[in-house]
Amino acid sequence: MSTPAPYGKAQPVFRDTFDRVSVGGGGTWGWKTGAYSGNCTDNPGDFKLDHLTPDALRVDNGTLVITARPAADGRWDTGLVTTGDSCGSGGSGAQIRTGDILLARIRLPAADSGAWPALWTWRDGRNEIDVFEWHGDRPGVAEFVNHVRGGSGTYTSDAVRPGAWIYVGARFGASNTVWYVGSAQDRLEIAYQDHRGVGEDFAAFPVLSLSVNNGRYHHAPPGKVPVDLAVDSITVYRPATP
Repeated sequence: MSTPAPYGKAQPVFRDTFDRVSVGGGGTWGWKTGAYSGNCTDNPGDFKLDHLTPDALRVDNGTLVITARPAADGRWDTGLVTTGDSCGSGGSGAQIRTGDILLARIRLPAADSGAWPALWTWRDGRNEIDVFEWHGDRPGVAEFVNHVRGGSGTYTSDAVRPGAWIYVGARFGASNTVWYVGSAQDRLEIAYQDHRGVGEDFAAFPVLSLSVNNGRYHHAPPGKVPVDLAVDSITVYRPATP
């Protein structure tokens, strides 16, 4: 399957290849999210040990690295980036709209439990599409959820393994959301389609996060070894208006 970018002669309307850490006021990304109920930095109600901090973010040779580390109080200091709904912590305001394609190249954590990386969308308490979720205790399985109109699916592949670089993305169709996974941008596979879509007036901010499971549904970390998630590009493609 070829890259989704050619659909409708789509062109990039947002792209970050992470030459630097552009986080905070006036930056490309915010580091908090309105999706987290605890002061925009903690979300125990979603079975996470997360405590968001900008200190968890760094750039290394054109790659953004998010590191989760155990804190003394039992939480894990970790990171998140989003372009908006960031509780005043920054962000360019770039949004994904109906018809757009969101594509990212990420390196999964080299962990067998606890790690919970995700690429998703959020705006004003809703418009959540889980473009990609992965749990360290389920290597080889990618998860997808449409929280806007319902529907979920999974994709199983040896390519979705700890420490692997992969492309993940989705096309936000009005009546059908299509998810993609692949080892290269020109080797993307359709991993799942929900045939429900996001509606004609969808708009939301992209979010990339490294969460840590609290053990309720997936294993918590067995020890205190830090965990990394890396990303070297996030792009939003938009089809040309007919």
